[in-house]
Amino acid sequence: MPYIWGMRTLLLRLAVLLTCLGWSATASARQDDPRLDELFANLAATENYSEAKAIEKNIWSIWLESGSDTIDFLMVQGMQYMGQGAFGKALTLFTSVTKIDPEYSEAWNKRATVLFLIGEFDASIEDIGRTLELEPRHFGALAGLGQIYDRQEIDEGALSAFEKAVNINPHMRTVAERLKQLQKERDDKRI
Repeated sequence: MPYIWGMRTLLLRLAVLLTCLGWSATASARQDDPRLDELFANLAATENYSEAKAIEKNIWSIWLESGSDTIDFLMVQGMQYMGQGAFGKALTLFTSVTKIDPEYSEAWNKRATVLFLIGEFDASIEDIGRTLELEPRHFGALAGLGQIYDRQEIDEGALSAFEKAVNINPHMRTVAERLKQLQKERDDKRI
């Protein structure tokens, strides 16, 4: 019962906040930002790991630019809750953002991450699918999809997702290492 009251209080505060901030219906930056094309080209082309990480950071920053102060606030608050392990609160906020602006891919990705963390893999896969519909280059979502399939021992799904992630961002070392392990395991089975 305390959880339900806590969620009601959070939703009430959220409604008041949205009213005070001036409800902003849609975002204007995010995954359709024209700066991303050059950044993705540079990410694929560079062989310098430090440079790649700086480019990757810029991509994540743009993905988080919703174009709405309200959405930005909710996203930051949701990420703070997620970092604190308050997954229910984070899920509520990210769900709110997906309702305010269903075309904002990073809200779907963050919600997919929370769902993954609480073990709701099927729901996480659905949100990853929506993320990838909106931003097919989302290497983070692809890596997350690979992790889910890997945990579920769906090797071909994990291989496919990790391959796509590494093709977009070849500088994801842990993903690339796991991809190599899965490829080796697959090849050993064929012998």
